[in-house]
Amino acid sequence: MQKVTCSVEALEEMAETLWYVRLKPELSVDFLPGQYLLVVMAEDDKRPFSIANTANEEGVLELHIGAGPDNTYAMQVLKRMQEQGQIEVQLPAGKAHLRSGSRHPVILMAGGTGFAYTRSILQQMLADGLHQPVFLYWGVRFEQHLYADQEMKAWAAEHKELTYVPVVQNGDDWQGRTGLVHEVIMEDFPSMAGYDIYVAGRFEMAGVAREAFKEKGVEADHLFGDAFEFI
Repeated sequence: MQKVTCSVEALEEMAETLWYVRLKPELSVDFLPGQYLLVVMAEDDKRPFSIANTANEEGVLELHIGAGPDNTYAMQVLKRMQEQGQIEVQLPAGKAHLRSGSRHPVILMAGGTGFAYTRSILQQMLADGLHQPVFLYWGVRFEQHLYADQEMKAWAAEHKELTYVPVVQNGDDWQGRTGLVHEVIMEDFPSMAGYDIYVAGRFEMAGVAREAFKEKGVEADHLFGDAFEFI
């Protein structure tokens, strides 16, 4: 992996406890859609965050960071960025990147800021031209956490092969799908055989989804997620 210092070009609160970060590496970097970087707090303290965009001519790296007051793990990273205006990162990391040669239909499942991972993959697929149906399911606790909802609706309106399904767990006034995102996916797909499935979110959620999706016929070598390296 490459270690590089990045200047912090933007650090903005997208919604309560949800932050958008744009970094500019001092050197050219390369990565695959769906990979992540490690923020180097110390040599024995490197913290992973999904890259929310694709490799680009500008060389910028976009992150979506969930950081409530009780989440010191992420808050410490944001505080260092705010105070120093730069941060050291290592990249690329992760094996759950886009399989660009596959023509299987794709299901992207994101929980919370795990959306960053699926956005990177989807952005690359759109740039390449969609050759198969793609379904993006984004699960959040509350409607206000759908910080990129308008962007996703616009992408879906522009690309007939793309279906976007936001899912709100606690949505008394929400007019869309409710509940747990993996359960909504299972309602929509009687069989998941033949799909490439990419999963990002909390490890507990990813583990539950993996076991549930197996019962729907998903093949292990077509199920991708960084969490599966650890659980």
